[in-house]
Order: sequence, then structure tokens, then C-alpha cells
Amino acid sequence: MRSMPRWFWILVGLAAASATGAFFAFLYTRPAAAAVLRDILIIALSLQLTLLATVTTFLIYRLIRLIDWLQEEVRPILSRTQETLNTVHGTSAFLSRRLVRPTLEVVSIAAGIAYALRTLVRLLRS
Repeated sequence: MRSMPRWFWILVGLAAASATGAFFAFLYTRPAAAAVLRDILIIALSLQLTLLATVTTFLIYRLIRLIDWLQEEVRPILSRTQETLNTVHGTSAFLSRRLVRPTLEVVSIAAGIAYALRTLVRLLRS
């Protein structure tokens, strides 16, 4: 989207300043209208404050409910996750003791024997 030229925004600012000045001049020359407008604005602000307080109270209530729900749902999930991690740790320790360590020993012995045989074959060929 193309931005508006600077002169356009200057004209908009001047028009807004002129309208504000005219409005304040109107209120200055008619104090009764200013008093009515003041009363209307006070009522509107109080209604707005009441609405804001109601919405804030509702949001705090919903936040408390969300925290309670999360505690009810997350704690069992964390408990099951801890049980699963303990099972995985036990399984990996068992496999390490019973499968990986003996396999590594056999492989390292086989590699040593293969190296010794290669060295022996080289010596015999020389």
C-alpha cells in the first residue's frame, strides 16, 4: 500500500488542530453546554470503569480456574513421565550390563586377534 505524502498529513494535523480549537472556543462561550458535556463524560467514564472492573474480575477468575486445571492435568502427566523415565533408565542399564559390555569385549578381542594375524602374515611374507 502506498503511503500518503507528507503534505497530506500536515493538512490532516492542521484540520484536527482547528477543529479542536473551535470546539474549545464553543465550550468557552457556552458554559452550560460545557457543564452538560462534562457530566456526560463523567457518566461515560464511570460506566467504562465499571465495565473494566467487571472484565478484570472475570479474567482473574478464569486465570485461577486455568491454574487449577493445569495442576490437575499436569501432575499426573509428570508422574507418568517420571515412571517412564525410570523404566527407560533401568532398561538401558540392563542392556548395557548384559548386552553391550560383553559385545564390546568380544569385538575388541576379535579386533586384537585380527591385528595379530595380519602382523604375523606380514612377518611371514617378509
